Amino acid sequence: MIPYDRIISEMERQLSVARRANDESTMREAFSAVRSLCEVALGGQSKREEKIVPKMLTTTSAVQSITSLEGKLLEEEDANGGSLFDF
Repeated sequence: MIPYDRIISEMERQLSVARRANDESTMREAFSAVRSLCEVALGGQSKREEKIVPKMLTTTSAVQSITSLEGKLLEEEDANGGSLFDF
C-alpha cells in the first residue's frame, strides 16, 4: 500500500503541471494522472473491472451453443457417409 502522503504529494505535483500547461492535451494528461491517483488511494475500484464481467458471461453462452452442436450429425441424402473432418 502506498502511503497517502506520497499520493497527495504526487497529486499536488500533477495539479501544478496542469496549471502550467500550455495546451489542452497536457492539462488533460495531468487530470488523468490525478484521477488514477484517486483510484489508487480509494483501493483501485474502477469501471474497467465492471466491464469485464458481462464479456465473460457472453463468452460462456457462446461456448455452450458450440458444444450443443457437436453431438448432432448432419445427414444429407446425397452424402456418402461420414466426413474426414468429423473428429
